[in-house]
Amino acid sequence: MREFLGSYRVAVETAVIVVILIGVRALLWAIGVTGMSTTPLISSVISGGIFVMGLVVAGTLVDYRDAERAPTDVAGSLYALLRETEAMNRTWGKPDMAAARARMIAVVTSLRADITSGKTRECQAAIEELSQTLEELEQSDVPANYIVRLRSEQATLRKAALRVYHIQREEFLPSAKAMITSIVMLIMLILLFTDMGGLLESVVTVGFLAFFFIYLLRLLNVIDKPFKAGRERTDDDVSLFLLTEFMVHAQTEGTEALPPEDLAARVEQLEDRLVEVEEAHAEGKVDDAAAALEEIAVPVADEGIRRPTP
Repeated sequence: MREFLGSYRVAVETAVIVVILIGVRALLWAIGVTGMSTTPLISSVISGGIFVMGLVVAGTLVDYRDAERAPTDVAGSLYALLRETEAMNRTWGKPDMAAARARMIAVVTSLRADITSGKTRECQAAIEELSQTLEELEQSDVPANYIVRLRSEQATLRKAALRVYHIQREEFLPSAKAMITSIVMLIMLILLFTDMGGLLESVVTVGFLAFFFIYLLRLLNVIDKPFKAGRERTDDDVSLFLLTEFMVHAQTEGTEALPPEDLAARVEQLEDRLVEVEEAHAEGKVDDAAAALEEIAVPVADEGIRRPTP
């Protein structure tokens, strides 16, 4: 049911607005305001509105596709850092993997906290904290070219985090969005005072076109902010499941032997707990979202994850 409501939330909210507009049109007809007759100009206005909205939606979708790459870039770089440092630790005894894992976990939890808050930039500080692990390697016998690769992954993390901040903050052509909103309001007003050939024809036309235009307008608002956390997340938002899965990997040694079904169960369990914290932060029950999320994520390794018997 929750998935269904998440997928059709925009449609249901739009349908409520459409029902109200249909009621207004029927009321106007009942009191004798049938409206003006249809003309080619009205058809041109509606066609022009569809064309302009199509252009704006197409432009916004480009940013949305770019946003979908950010979690993948973050997860890919973190996995590279994790596996490389694990291999170095086995060979040279450096770095301190407990501290390294905690710092990598902090990158994910702070990014989720930044998305939840919308104002903080704690992920940038968490990424810089990874330099302590790299400096530890520089003081060991690890070859310099190995460390350079890790520095490159850290730079990728910076770029991905900044991309998330930029996409969340900036709107695609705010003036164009204002124009679209004005056009939709104008079209709705015209439809309410236009006789399409009878009450039934007018009501059906208002219902169909109102649903189409208002749904697209609300869809623009959804696409414009592709990252959400907590209960506000819907199927339209960019998924963060790869980052949650990484946290389970980062806190579980020997994850390569973990059965897929066990891993999926742990990821789902961790995600539910993270969502609870994010919701509590949104309600004002939690002040420091990043610290609360990290506190939830770190104990994963201590929960007795079952591994296959060798």
